[in-house]
Amino acid sequence: PGTAGFPVGTSARPRLTLAAGAFCGVCACCALSCLALVSMFALQPLPDVLPSGLLKLYVVATGFSWAENLVCVLDPGRASGASLFVTDSQRGDVLRVDWVRAERARSGHYAQPILHPASADFSLMAGIAWNKRTGQLFVLANVRPSEPEPSEPEPFAIMTGLLSPGLRTRREHCVILELDAFAEPPAAAVADTYTVVAHLERKCLGDGLAVHEKSGFLYVASQGDFLPRNGVVFEVDPVSGSVRPIITNAFSTDGAFIDQEAGLLYVTESLSPSHSVLVYSFAQRKVIKRIYPRGVSALDDFTLTADGHAILAADFLGSSGVGFSTGTGAMKESGRRTWTHRGRSRTELAWRLVSGVAVPTSIRRGCSPDPTSGFNEELLFITEGGGLAGLSDDRRVLAFAPPRGGFQLIAGETSAREKRSDLALAISGLSHAADGVTASRRFQTGG
Repeated sequence: PGTAGFPVGTSARPRLTLAAGAFCGVCACCALSCLALVSMFALQPLPDVLPSGLLKLYVVATGFSWAENLVCVLDPGRASGASLFVTDSQRGDVLRVDWVRAERARSGHYAQPILHPASADFSLMAGIAWNKRTGQLFVLANVRPSEPEPSEPEPFAIMTGLLSPGLRTRREHCVILELDAFAEPPAAAVADTYTVVAHLERKCLGDGLAVHEKSGFLYVASQGDFLPRNGVVFEVDPVSGSVRPIITNAFSTDGAFIDQEAGLLYVTESLSPSHSVLVYSFAQRKVIKRIYPRGVSALDDFTLTADGHAILAADFLGSSGVGFSTGTGAMKESGRRTWTHRGRSRTELAWRLVSGVAVPTSIRRGCSPDPTSGFNEELLFITEGGGLAGLSDDRRVLAFAPPRGGFQLIAGETSAREKRSDLALAISGLSHAADGVTASRRFQTGG
């Protein structure tokens, strides 16, 4: 008699073979379907705007040629409570953006940028930093070249011995200025709105500037004309004007930021083949480690999260803002620790914050504790550069806020996507290998 599902007269062995073949076919179909779904999901890019919409970019100010750097300055005595100071390297300008509160409302708008009077005397403005403890605002600037005064040779030229007395003003060189932050023309003469606190022996480009609030010392990340191994980090005493190098032979040192509590200076190497970040310890007086972020093009200026656990940086060639762990805190497990002849280093996976930014040059945090302020501590600001001439006026300063789950949410999602992508590639590789073995067997058997 026949068995249900099989023809009459079929023996037991062929029936088992048919059942096994059917089962394997179903499994193969399921495996291929899962592979297709995993591949489609893993290769989807991380969206710039999360469902909450908090990573959306908002325009703060426009009309810049090359917005190079920025810093938030807190001033409770003013109606705005805080202001954003932005340098334009192409035009040699420093501009201030205020927050204008709406009457009887918990809202407001950003005012039109106000040009600082000191801009008239300098050909380039670069890094800018604010000492929260003392209220001092410092900026890097190139002096406009002019004819020397033979009767009054510059002390700096004589001290360095680089040029003959009185000839230093024939070429641009970098100075550090202390600005009267809220001076406005024509309330005061230009020369009364700033003080030169130190001279550097080279020109400024997109150099970064940071201030150590406890000591008051300034730290300049000098790019060195973008020449290999010509990057230098200078330590500057703004009281005496003394300058000394603390890091040399670096690859175009650019951004600089200090973790005030940990006593660590972070410096980006914008043209380093590995896009590394140097970590300098004030206590040990040396570079103690390097961070190598994966997935970036060229790091420019940056900031740290409030807890110091992550770096949020402008990816100059990637048209985006990125983040990656410093190797501490909740996100420290995202990296892989390695050892080199120079000491400890880490490789960290970078995660994208925003994209579609025209030549991003810097990211900084707000500084106001007021949650209704346009410069509150939760907001982040990113500048656009890349204008080819001083006549360009389409670069912007943009703002965005972190997601409600914090940056760890983005870091975790990026890491998960990378793992899913790696899994899909591994499965695809096994599939190709199996196809190769099958083809080889057919060739050997002549099938």
